[in-house]
Amino acid sequence: MKQKYEFVVVLKALLPEDVRLSAQSKIEGMIKTDGGVISKTDVWGKKHLAYKIKKHDEGFYIAYRIEIDKSNTNSFTSNVGLMPEVLRYLLIKEEEL
Repeated sequence: MKQKYEFVVVLKALLPEDVRLSAQSKIEGMIKTDGGVISKTDVWGKKHLAYKIKKHDEGFYIAYRIEIDKSNTNSFTSNVGLMPEVLRYLLIKEEEL
């Protein structure tokens, strides 16, 4: 059963644009490979971090609205966490009203 989530990923801010776009398409490919659907992509761009993460002061933020099977979320987030371009990520389940 697919569940709706909001997924935010913070990439290293100093990545060249081609590397950043490659990482973004790799993440989107992982979502689709795990049977997910991306309903919205919102690129927030470069922002200052509240505190240093892995010696970085800034991050490049991308937010997604996705639908993915709950059983695939652990493998998906593990694979994203292993990407060297990623500083942080957060997957939040959307509540139905």
